[in-house]
Amino acid sequence: MIKVLFVCLANISRSTMAEGVFKKKVIDAGLEELFFIQSRATTAFKLSSPPHEETLKILNKLDIELSGKVSEKIIQKDYVYYDFIIGMDHINMKYLQRHSGIYRDKVYLLSDIDPKTKDLDIPDPYYTGNFDEVYQMINELLDKWLTMFKMNKLLHFVDLNQYFINQKPLFLRNLEYSYWDKE
Repeated sequence: MIKVLFVCLANISRSTMAEGVFKKKVIDAGLEELFFIQSRATTAFKLSSPPHEETLKILNKLDIELSGKVSEKIIQKDYVYYDFIIGMDHINMKYLQRHSGIYRDKVYLLSDIDPKTKDLDIPDPYYTGNFDEVYQMINELLDKWLTMFKMNKLLHFVDLNQYFINQKPLFLRNLEYSYWDKE
């Protein structure tokens, strides 16, 4: 099972949106038995709050249900448990890298999946109000993440229990390659 954790500042907009959209993509691909997907916050800013109403509107339009979802802060056990911890912007990444210890190689920026968007922050719609724009960005990037998982993990039958935490997929190590290959 591939365990994926999406992380943003408060876990009410971006990471919650990414969690819901990625769950739907995985279900639509018939891969729900192979993934465990959640989201967390780097702060206690909105701890135990439900997702932002604009995030819920977007998810409801897509028939994505996140009933009972409330904001949770990432804890130390999450770094051990999850295989991929995906941050939404550089502020979140700084926090994640500082607290991940020996699990630093599990931490990725959402936009780093594509050389064209590498190092791009996903803006926080809680402050900008651009929920639809953020959804479009997240949706496109999650398509690429799912493709990467299908090609690098599922098709090669990599046993994640033996996956070295210091390995990263080829396309993240060497940006001159625009295709995915075996690790």
